Amino acid sequence: MSCPRGSRYLGQILIGAIIGLYFTPKLAVLVAGQLLWMVLVAIITIMLAGFGAWVHRRLSGLDTATAFFGSVPGGMAEMMNLGDRFGAEPGALTLSQTIRVAIVVMLIPAALIYFGEAGSDFFVPPASTVDWRFLPVLLGGAAIVSVALNRLGVTNAWMLGACAFTATLTFFEIELSAMPQIFSIVAQILIGASLGERFEREAMARAPLVIIGSAITTIVMMVVAAGLAFGIAAASDVSVWAMLAAAAPGGLAEMSITAQVLGLGVPLVTAYHVVRVFMITLFTLPMYRLGVRLFN
Repeated sequence: MSCPRGSRYLGQILIGAIIGLYFTPKLAVLVAGQLLWMVLVAIITIMLAGFGAWVHRRLSGLDTATAFFGSVPGGMAEMMNLGDRFGAEPGALTLSQTIRVAIVVMLIPAALIYFGEAGSDFFVPPASTVDWRFLPVLLGGAAIVSVALNRLGVTNAWMLGACAFTATLTFFEIELSAMPQIFSIVAQILIGASLGERFEREAMARAPLVIIGSAITTIVMMVVAAGLAFGIAAASDVSVWAMLAAAAPGGLAEMSITAQVLGLGVPLVTAYHVVRVFMITLFTLPMYRLGVRLFN
């Protein structure tokens, strides 16, 4: 069995549309004030990818392309595409990326629930009523923008396109409809199932050292991310629990879902991960070429 084709994309569009409804003008000011911190977190995360590549090469014996693109905490599909371009081993790269996301998804939300606090009403979206007349317009516009960005080759286009569309409407105080709670549940199931089906038995049995290497680098990334979160929270007027989700080395969709479900400053968490995706898109290839010069 496998998920229907496009399940993850549909889940990302739904999550993106939900998250965009939080971007009020007041929150846009808050997000803009965090831009320097966002860039710092993104730069440190990219540097940690270099550390992850070194661990994989030493422990798992992977080639430079597989080790590097398997360690970068960017979009899973995008890293696989780049890995294919530079001759990375598909199975090991997929496994490494999947293990990282799975560890973050299992540990970060559980830790936030155990230690965290309830979200602030400051982050409640302004549209509170589901209007079934305009909901298809909202979702249709989100889907169209997502498809357009995907055709242009934008990283994480499915979620970013939907988020950009609904965020623009919210920023200009155009309230078409709220999103039914069931849509968030369905989106989580679709994304979770599509992630889970990547754990193929044969690949996991064949590459235990890849699993161990990915686990080690992920834990190191999480520890560094936690340190950054506490430091930024102390230096700015932001909840440390929201910062833990913002700095975590998970995927854009997964961490945004965590923030949305736990009420932890959805726009702020999403903005941190969007900036990270943008920085990774700019600097991944230069860093890889530098790594090739150093290790080969």
